Amino acid sequence: MKKRRTYTLRFILEMLVVFSVLATILIEVISSLHVNRTSLSSNYLENNYHYAKKLAKNTTDILTALQNNIDAIAKQAGDKPLKNTDLQAWYMANRQYFHSLLIADATGHIQAVSPAASGVTAGTLLTSHAARLALSTKKPLISEPYHGVSGRLILLISSPIFDSRGVYKGFAGGTIYLEDSNVLNRILKEHFYRDGSYVYVVDQQGRLIFHPDTKRLGETVRMNPAIHQALAGNSGYRQIVNSKGQSFFAGFTVESVSGWVIVSQTPTSVIDESNRKLLNNLLVTSLPFLLLTLGIVWLIAKNISTALSRLAHLSDESGHIDSPAVITTTSKIYEIQKLYQSTRLAIRQMNRRLRQLQSEVETDGLTGLANRKTFDAYLQHTMQSEIPFSLILLDVDRFKKINDDFGHLTGDEVLKLVARTMQASTREDDFCFRYGGEEFGILLQGRRHLFAYQIAERLRQTVEATDNPTGQPVTISLGIASYPLHGTWAVDIITCADQALYHSKATGRNKTTCFRLEVASL
Repeated sequence: MKKRRTYTLRFILEMLVVFSVLATILIEVISSLHVNRTSLSSNYLENNYHYAKKLAKNTTDILTALQNNIDAIAKQAGDKPLKNTDLQAWYMANRQYFHSLLIADATGHIQAVSPAASGVTAGTLLTSHAARLALSTKKPLISEPYHGVSGRLILLISSPIFDSRGVYKGFAGGTIYLEDSNVLNRILKEHFYRDGSYVYVVDQQGRLIFHPDTKRLGETVRMNPAIHQALAGNSGYRQIVNSKGQSFFAGFTVESVSGWVIVSQTPTSVIDESNRKLLNNLLVTSLPFLLLTLGIVWLIAKNISTALSRLAHLSDESGHIDSPAVITTTSKIYEIQKLYQSTRLAIRQMNRRLRQLQSEVETDGLTGLANRKTFDAYLQHTMQSEIPFSLILLDVDRFKKINDDFGHLTGDEVLKLVARTMQASTREDDFCFRYGGEEFGILLQGRRHLFAYQIAERLRQTVEATDNPTGQPVTISLGIASYPLHGTWAVDIITCADQALYHSKATGRNKTTCFRLEVASL
């Protein structure tokens, strides 16, 4: 008869504990990677969406300013025909915005153009669809991008010319060469991430009019899921796969003046790199613990098996006359207690790691303040508790210029300085958070509107007076809204505070504005 294979108790205990420890580490790794992936995915999607909205607002401001400049030229041309010298003066004042300026009569012939080297001359008949549309509509117009006779991709901004009697005389126009450096791509070309993220813009026909790869300008990308959704009038964010099979976290919105779709996107591969680093970190920190645990378990298993072997030996001798009268099992109980302590140590270390990971998910890594996701949860909890509060939103003035002039590392130090000043200027139970980019916020529970204004002003003055890494004064603009004075929904309070902040920025910066109906109307 074949002899059965047997295993020692010591071997079984060692294998059982090794399996348990490895399973615990595996569960921790899988959970950590899942939490990290979910959190980063949500953050990239939301941040790209908010960045696209911010770029859309900046683009709206630029297009409005460009249209206003052309309107002013058209008005002057209606009062008195402009000469080339007059148009040259206008061009010199607007050369940072337009590549050329022109005046066309009611038949589409150019009457004046600046600069002279723009490729067309006085008397040239304009035949582009954009020019014909400007002549036929007789209204201010931002054209669809089109290819000019020189082969350039051109955007025409035009305004009709009427004389003092209301007779139509033609139009004034300004051109922007989309493939060259221009005012639009200067605000769009640099994403706030440096991890492969980028921004692109399509017109209402789904054609690329801005893209880091200028060779793709004019290409139709209408079937892109984000573009298809945006052209249907929706803004938002989603994970997409582009025409080249690359996966991105995309945020998209529609610019209100031109109807262009602005997309900000980050490759999903950034999460793989983050998870790789997290996995390496977990393995490095867990390996010494694993080896230590295995060593302790080996000793415990040896002691338990020795004690049980001794008990078994005593049991075999119990039938003899000289067998011991008392059989002690003290060593067995002691070893079980040691095993319990080792297991408890493992659980404590795992919980400590999970708490650390949870803290990293809820905190902004740069400033140490609560991040946007934590703020959203805190705001909802406060409103559900019906606790009155005031919300202060603040923005570092001209932060992009700080980054451009002194570099992003100095910009990061400025953000850290603002965060420290916020914490020093508020109570321990006031909630300070980073809203995104250079925007921060403070939620003051139970604070009156006027008191919130006093805190905001004190913070503004402190920031301005504090030495900072740039060596120059850094200022902030602030907006305040209160619950339930300005609304009973979270989006209402945030919108009111944001409108008040925008009013502070639009009226000179370095000031605090409390929300009121006049601010909303502006």
